[in-house]
Amino acid sequence: MEEREPSALPRDPAAVQAEIERTQQRLVRAVDGIADRTKPANVARRGWDRVRGAGTSLAEEARSLAGGGKAVRLDSHVVEPPEGSVRLRGDDEVVSTYTARGRLAPEVLLLGAGVGVVVTVGVIAMVRRRRHG
Repeated sequence: MEEREPSALPRDPAAVQAEIERTQQRLVRAVDGIADRTKPANVARRGWDRVRGAGTSLAEEARSLAGGGKAVRLDSHVVEPPEGSVRLRGDDEVVSTYTARGRLAPEVLLLGAGVGVVVTVGVIAMVRRRRHG
């Protein structure tokens, strides 16, 4: 809203009404955006997407290690289309960043396998304790 002097000429009622309607539309868009971001289904979907992304990254890293590969994906993100373009579902463009890596020492691989075994045994023990306890 523009600042004006009290002694200034009165504004046109149509212009005031148009300004009020523009402000209402901005508020409606802001409230709709907040409601969309805080909707439980959307929050859960974003959380699941993060978990799935982390799992995909771990799976790719494991596949790369097992295959002796030297490139590991660091990051992937969806590129937003230009303003005003129409995007169909599944029509996203994904950009990935990779890094080169040398071979891991056998000690590191054994340590990783050991940690995996300990975690697996811990999860199994916890599940059995809950079933029988």
